[in-house]
Amino acid sequence: MKPLVFTYLVRVNFDEGIEYVTLARGALSGMADGVSLATGHTSDDQATVLFDADILDWGVQAPVKSFGIPDYPNDYYASRTEPGTFSLNIELKLTSGNIVTLDYDVTDQVACHPQGGVIEIYGVKVEENSGHKPSDSGFDVGVNTWGEWEDIILDM
Repeated sequence: MKPLVFTYLVRVNFDEGIEYVTLARGALSGMADGVSLATGHTSDDQATVLFDADILDWGVQAPVKSFGIPDYPNDYYASRTEPGTFSLNIELKLTSGNIVTLDYDVTDQVACHPQGGVIEIYGVKVEENSGHKPSDSGFDVGVNTWGEWEDIILDM
């Protein structure tokens, strides 16, 4: 037996402002969306893996479960020059209520660890009023302004 699901430990290290972070979540894109149980070969199709992160005194961290990179293992991975693109998106909610979105290209880090490993980001700085206020969706779910009721009888 060999493992088919792997863990990527995502670590975002803060230089300043971790005290303002109240919630953290993220997305790791470009990962394999399936795996063959018989061979352990991952599919060519890509998926985005969503995760919640823990807030620690030095930054945020999350263990992210994944099948690994697409189309692995194969005969040419070691000589492959472009394994695909892998992106890390981190969304932080601050004490001010603002949302900060951080985007990183983590292709080099994931390509070195096709079946789990550590992905680290360094030097993040946020201020209490960084980011933007979450906006309303613009869709009013109420029915107050829809007008008068009208009964419609359906013949069955």
